[in-house]
Amino acid sequence: MEHKRFFGLHFDFHAGDEEVGTRTVPEDIEWYINEAKPDFIQCDSKGHEGNSSYPTKVGYQAPNIKSDNLRVWSDVAKKTNTPLYVHYSGVWDGRYVEANPEEAAIDENGESRGRASLFGKYCDELLIPQVKEMITEYGISGIWVDGDCWAVDRDFSENAKPHLWEGITEEEHKQLMREAFYKYVQHYAEELHKFAPGFKVASNWMYTSGMLEKPVVDVDFLSGDYNHNDSVHTARIEGRSMAMQNKPWDLMAWGFEWTHFAEKPLVQLCQEAAAVLMLGGGFQLYTTQNRDGSARRNRSPKLRKLAEFVRAREINFEKKLISQVGVFASLETFYKKNKIFVRAGMGKPMEQMPHAILDAQYTTNIIPEYQIDTLENYEIVIVPEWEYISDEIKNKLLDYAKDGGNLLIAGAECCSQFGKLCGFDFGEVKSVDGAYVLDDDGCFMSVNPVAVDPHPVDIVDLKVGDEMLYSNGDLRDELVPAYRIESLEKGKIAFIPYNYATEYAFGRSYIITNLLKKVLTKLASPVIEINRKMIDISMQQCENGIFVNLMNMNQSRQRLEVVIYDEVAPIYDIEVLIKRPCKKVTMPLGEEFEVEYGENCTKVKLKKLDIHSIIYLED
Repeated sequence: MEHKRFFGLHFDFHAGDEEVGTRTVPEDIEWYINEAKPDFIQCDSKGHEGNSSYPTKVGYQAPNIKSDNLRVWSDVAKKTNTPLYVHYSGVWDGRYVEANPEEAAIDENGESRGRASLFGKYCDELLIPQVKEMITEYGISGIWVDGDCWAVDRDFSENAKPHLWEGITEEEHKQLMREAFYKYVQHYAEELHKFAPGFKVASNWMYTSGMLEKPVVDVDFLSGDYNHNDSVHTARIEGRSMAMQNKPWDLMAWGFEWTHFAEKPLVQLCQEAAAVLMLGGGFQLYTTQNRDGSARRNRSPKLRKLAEFVRAREINFEKKLISQVGVFASLETFYKKNKIFVRAGMGKPMEQMPHAILDAQYTTNIIPEYQIDTLENYEIVIVPEWEYISDEIKNKLLDYAKDGGNLLIAGAECCSQFGKLCGFDFGEVKSVDGAYVLDDDGCFMSVNPVAVDPHPVDIVDLKVGDEMLYSNGDLRDELVPAYRIESLEKGKIAFIPYNYATEYAFGRSYIITNLLKKVLTKLASPVIEINRKMIDISMQQCENGIFVNLMNMNQSRQRLEVVIYDEVAPIYDIEVLIKRPCKKVTMPLGEEFEVEYGENCTKVKLKKLDIHSIIYLED
């Protein structure tokens, strides 16, 4: 039976040596389903340690199973007509490789890290038979494979050696591992679909920010679990990478902060949910099972209220995200600079540039490299300090500008490469201890840390341009132009001479944000202007118009060490100028508003924004 994955509850516990099944009772599981009325639930079946949390006949069950834990979850799912998915650790399986050391992936030092080799028997010997067992015995509807792409590393095992060759480079080896991973997932997806048509398969974080490739492997949906602490900002970026992949997708919010196991209050979870819902994705809430596999006994009204908040926004689900600014993501640079799929430092251009754009209150998407032919959908395209871009891709980016687009290049090396192609006279790239931005209010700030955790920043002399960067906080010590904008046939190309996005991670402030906003405004004025800060904006295409989503980014904490917060301070007296006409404005969530209709624009006034509001402009 076909079912949607808009709102779900996720449970897992990665079984160890504890007794399993002693306290698992239907009433506790039913409480969650009755409170939340989810579209699906996910519970544990096998964690990273490799212990199956039910009495498997084909796998390696936890040593102290006292009763069939999974049977209770399955029976409740059937009773309530709720699709049941299982959390299942994939490549990362400590128990399997302990029992079959010849099947382990081995690193360059000859050590096993508890991962199965992609070139061995694991998929056919354990993963596929075990999932088939759960389909047959427990009637599960799908699987959420954890510990998969992000657990893959270079493999030097005996199983891998026939696929290696003398003189293989690290980069070639990494690409070999990627191809092996695709084959592995495709194999289990094909076999499970063949065995149970309609069965849903996802590999956690596949085709997301660490693997922005065209989805060709036969997974049914994309999914990931965002950072347990800085969750809203994680969802801000991960959602925008997943939304562009033309696949059903969802993100999973941890219902607790891991360090202190502090349960998140309702308003914090609602804000984390809104960050996903405003982009058209589904939302999951993660609650751990107890160490015995039972559902945590809970009687808080929080879950019911969260479900009401989420359901009210189901109108956002799977509506297409449209944006004024696109951030180009270079797969070539990403793979050269990182591990197999996991971001290991070179994720910052793709993470931080969208943060800066959103802080400047422009709408933005992430453009995977394979979608290079969609550039014309954006008024501005930003290339954030990618060092390795093929000539073919560079020429397509330049053609976009020549045809009337606005191209912004950031980063010393990236500016040098594109400047040379355009025939501009740039100086050499040099490393400096500090480069200071001067804001309109007369305040200085260095783009890189100069006191605590100092590091130099590479910068290229644009020779001519607008405003200045300074070598310190003194107007006499000019360094290089802060940015440069040139006409390029029908369009424009702009340059920011240092690694803006990477350094944004070390010092986000209105001064650094305003530098980017000045450049963006000179390229194209924002299609939506708003009179209040701390509001994220997204737009979605509807059948008869657009949704303009407003999200309150306030949090009642000043640092991440304050792990939970119970207040999102409302924002009052908001004016939203949307530069497009419309026939009618409504607020689907029922807020009070005023509207002024113009010939080429629409102004909406809101008395208050709590967490998330939707403005519907009907054409």
